[in-house]
Amino acid sequence: MGKAKNYSFMLLLAVMMASAALYFSFSGSGEPTYQAIKVAKGDSLWSLAEDYKNLHNMDQIEFIKWVQDKNDLITTKIVPGEELTIPVPADENDSGLQLADGK
Repeated sequence: MGKAKNYSFMLLLAVMMASAALYFSFSGSGEPTYQAIKVAKGDSLWSLAEDYKNLHNMDQIEFIKWVQDKNDLITTKIVPGEELTIPVPADENDSGLQLADGK
């Protein structure tokens, strides 16, 4: 009888682990996906905050702080060609990066 209890426990444990794995693989992280952009010549964090002001609900300082934190920026200096994540929800049909000036 001891072996039967052990097998039952192992089976129950396996079912619980499989259920947990399925739950976490289909539940998603719950965090929104944000848009990635490529910095264009002449862009600054201030100009990006202004360019995207209709697509987020932050003031300019909050936008800049968010971008700095999310992209691990030590300063507010950004350079052309740099890829940044900005607090604008990613379009599900978006195929990837876009230039900050919309081109």
